[in-house]
Amino acid sequence: MKKIILLIIFGLLFGSQKTIEMIPYRIIPAYNGCHIEIEIIDPITFSSMVRVHAIETEEIILDRIVYELTNPFAQNEIFIIDGKHYYLLRIPYTGTLWK
Repeated sequence: MKKIILLIIFGLLFGSQKTIEMIPYRIIPAYNGCHIEIEIIDPITFSSMVRVHAIETEEIILDRIVYELTNPFAQNEIFIIDGKHYYLLRIPYTGTLWK
């Protein structure tokens, strides 16, 4: 009986965990008048979204990147967009092209 109760408790605890998608990005120098640009390395979810939804999600992610850059206390936090969990991962700029 104790084993069954433990299995139910562990199932509830570990079954409710959400998957978190990491979004890698880097800050690159810009040559069009602005000093820097944010380059998002395309996450997996963008390819499976409707185009309009992917554009809106990307805009929200760009706003979140700017927020984390300007507010250091808010870095490394998981955030939610439309029920999906995301985590920003900053990649250092090495001077090479990503693609």
